[in-house]
Amino acid sequence: MRKQAKEHGARKLIEGLAPEETLAGKRVVVLEDVTTTGGSALKAIEALRAEGAVIVAAISVVDRREGAAAAFKAAGVPFTALLTATDFLLS
Repeated sequence: MRKQAKEHGARKLIEGLAPEETLAGKRVVVLEDVTTTGGSALKAIEALRAEGAVIVAAISVVDRREGAAAAFKAAGVPFTALLTATDFLLS
């Protein structure tokens, strides 16, 4: 999933599908490296749903704990973070 279509290559927001392949009915997990408010992932989820994908979860490697969990809950998307910002604080 791209934030916007590139000027070159396939020029698509959603990359990686075979020429005749669609997302209709496919179960998809959205993976983020770092999540703050969840806004970027939620935009991706909206675009994926518009293509017929079924979003089963959103996973973030690091959640900065600045609202993403609540945003995903409001959107009806199960959310899991592998780590949070507090895991990196020195004691």
